[in-house]
Amino acid sequence: MTATPQSNTEEVAELYDEFSEFHARICDSNLHVGYWPEGDETSSFQEATAHLSELMVRRLEPRTGQRVLDIGCGIGQPAFHLAQAAEADIVGITVSKRQIERATDRARELGLAGRVQFERADAMNLPYADRSFDAAWLFESLIHMPDKPKALREAARVLRPGARLAIADMFHEPGQDWSQIHPLVTATTLDAYAPMLEEAGFRVLDIEDVTPRILVPEQVRVSLRAQMLEHRDEWVRIAGEDVVKAMLDPELNTFYTPGLGYVLITAERS
Repeated sequence: MTATPQSNTEEVAELYDEFSEFHARICDSNLHVGYWPEGDETSSFQEATAHLSELMVRRLEPRTGQRVLDIGCGIGQPAFHLAQAAEADIVGITVSKRQIERATDRARELGLAGRVQFERADAMNLPYADRSFDAAWLFESLIHMPDKPKALREAARVLRPGARLAIADMFHEPGQDWSQIHPLVTATTLDAYAPMLEEAGFRVLDIEDVTPRILVPEQVRVSLRAQMLEHRDEWVRIAGEDVVKAMLDPELNTFYTPGLGYVLITAERS
């Protein structure tokens, strides 16, 4: 008998309550990785994260008047990017109370509070009615969910038939499960996504392995190390001394984990 994955909701909330505030202050409001198109070695980390948001918006194909669910919204930047791309109404959810507060404040500052709202909710038990959304995405949030099939079933439940689902997620290569040493993430293999989505009630439209495009160029790594060194004490408090030492080592490419892959997925509610 397969054991039911244990919930890590409170631990994830505690991590992001602290990390999100710090990250937004010194780096960028996007909490996801960057995407560097082939031949692009000069875009900053901030530009690369914005480019990944653009790719996700294209996959979702939002339309005016739609109601969109952002599952794992962070501090709201991807939702704002989405709101600026289409006149849709967006609900962002996260388990972090601090993320909700910061995202809500930012929505007011941007004049988007009427169309973009944020709520504290668990992706495993969405507090929404069946078929109440026209589209949704899991933007680098599925990685934090031990029971991924349940999270996808919940997403399917609240989506109307024909609704789009876009996913950006980290996976592991066979035999190289890097996530085993990280208590708050659980990675799967690339070939596991299609059957999980189909069993949850989705039709897979596209699965694209974009791992080479998320690799951080050398000059960007130098810049990130300089930022980390400037705020070293705060990074140590969040990530620990050993992690920070490794990240600051110029001889190591610690912005890449062996066996780590990155995938973009588009699916449609059956």
